[in-house]
Amino acid sequence: MDETYFLYSEKGKRKVKGRKARKRGGSSSQRGINKEQVCVLVARDRQKVTYSKVVGQGRIIKTRLEEAIGSKLTSSNVLCTDAWRTFMTYAKEKGLEHYRFKSDGKERVRGVYHIQNVNSYHSRLKGWINRFNGVATKYLTII
Repeated sequence: MDETYFLYSEKGKRKVKGRKARKRGGSSSQRGINKEQVCVLVARDRQKVTYSKVVGQGRIIKTRLEEAIGSKLTSSNVLCTDAWRTFMTYAKEKGLEHYRFKSDGKERVRGVYHIQNVNSYHSRLKGWINRFNGVATKYLTII
């Protein structure tokens, strides 16, 4: 399980409230992950069964994580995530076996556990979205 971020977009809307319209996609006014970006949670198993859901704007928090995927996980699941602390506290509270992988790239695999499957899905998803020159955020919920 991992999260990816897309820039919040109201593509096709004539009057954008709260900010000036971006031309040709544009970029965020701030660096890093912020409230201008939409968080998409992606969970994937070894049989390539994929669950993705928009969980809100900005960084992912534990309550949104529970709403998004809480009913899908059981105690028999093994959670493999990046090192973001929300995943660690969530796994502890749910009593899940948890493997964390840092983004420094030094340790990508721990036995049979890794997050490369999810990361490659992120890459393909972003490439597919780029083909349309971006999509409105309201349509990200149906991917």
